[in-house]
Amino acid sequence: MSHILLAALTLLAPAPARAAGPTTLVTGGDLHVGDGTVIKNATVLIREGKFAGVGGPELAGSAGGDVTRIDAAGKVLTPGLIAADNQLGLVEIDLEGSTHDDARATDHPVRAAYDASRAFHAESSLIQVAAVGGVTTAAVAPAGGLLSGQVAWVDLLHGDHRGALARAGVAIDGNLGHSWGDSRAAALAKLHEVLTDAQVFRGRKDAYERAQTRPFAAHALDLQALQPALAGQVPLTLTADRASDILAALDLAKEYKLRLVVVGGAEAWKVASELAAAKVPVVLQPSRNLPSSFDALGARLDSAALLAAAGVPVVISWLDDSHNIRNITQEAGLAVANGLPWDKALRAITLEPALAYGQGATHGSVAAGKVANLVIWDGDPLELSSRPTQVFVRGRAIPMVSRQTLLRDRYRKLDNFVGTKSSSSARPRPDTGAASTTAAPPQK
Repeated sequence: MSHILLAALTLLAPAPARAAGPTTLVTGGDLHVGDGTVIKNATVLIREGKFAGVGGPELAGSAGGDVTRIDAAGKVLTPGLIAADNQLGLVEIDLEGSTHDDARATDHPVRAAYDASRAFHAESSLIQVAAVGGVTTAAVAPAGGLLSGQVAWVDLLHGDHRGALARAGVAIDGNLGHSWGDSRAAALAKLHEVLTDAQVFRGRKDAYERAQTRPFAAHALDLQALQPALAGQVPLTLTADRASDILAALDLAKEYKLRLVVVGGAEAWKVASELAAAKVPVVLQPSRNLPSSFDALGARLDSAALLAAAGVPVVISWLDDSHNIRNITQEAGLAVANGLPWDKALRAITLEPALAYGQGATHGSVAAGKVANLVIWDGDPLELSSRPTQVFVRGRAIPMVSRQTLLRDRYRKLDNFVGTKSSSSARPRPDTGAASTTAAPPQK
């Protein structure tokens, strides 16, 4: 059996549900904790899926004997990266409808009860593609409508249908602009109506069941799903690019006492002072520097730097498609090239997204008691040429293979497929002017 087949079997085999990883001791290397702290020649102890100890070389002696030791000398250690606002595990093939579970099929604009965690596919091939790139957690959000549904917080354990979900309903996702009624004014009016009805519904559930209330703007299940957001328990993540829409979202959050997160934020830098005063995080993609619509005419490359300088919590993500969420390191590097300090760029793809979604107690930094999501890099993680050498998700060292690496390895040597004596039906190679197209026999 070839090494490629063995790797494929390892990749595709479902992981045991919620099985704790082995006790692991990672020593050496520079640890970037995630909050700006750097520990030289660090030691990280992982036990039962969590960080059990984080410190310097003196910690190495406390691990005990029955432990897997990993030498990370000369490497860079970071928390697992967190991809905000994506449809990972909800969409597999863009042009194949049966692989789309990212939205509820309805014309109604309010879909708050749609729970992304119920549709998450733990065997999606895209999970391992992202994980071997250093992404260990995703905030998986539904799409469409005015209020799209509930966001799932997922650790990228490929094949673990029971264990991958860390928490359902960590946010309610929605959209401003022309998301309903072909008018941003109509969309805002509808959102006001729904939130007001959700407040009324909270105190009149019994009357609703007895049909003793006026008609509400949304289904009872959607109104019920909005209660955690109205109580300030989870954030409302609203996609908005135009400065006026962002200001409207700030007013909405103030009126209903909501925890707001702005997604997209192409023109957020224009209202940075108000965002900072309200302590509202902005999730943005720095490479979106060209106006994709009239709402984003003010898009610019240094948006992240301007927001951070004003005191706005900045989250960097890949917002275009879920197939490439591993590109968040490139996005963070682009932000650094345009003025964002390096430590804040790393924080923007680790701790800040965890804080924005209310998961900072368990994710986003390397600290004792937190979930052991850790990445060992062969260089600066924000450099295009750097790669993870090992990724830990909940303390498990995941296989560093994906569909893409398997295809790369399979076709790396084309002599295995064409021009060989054992393959009489193989098609000849195109004439490229080479002296010979016959593979030489291997040297003993």
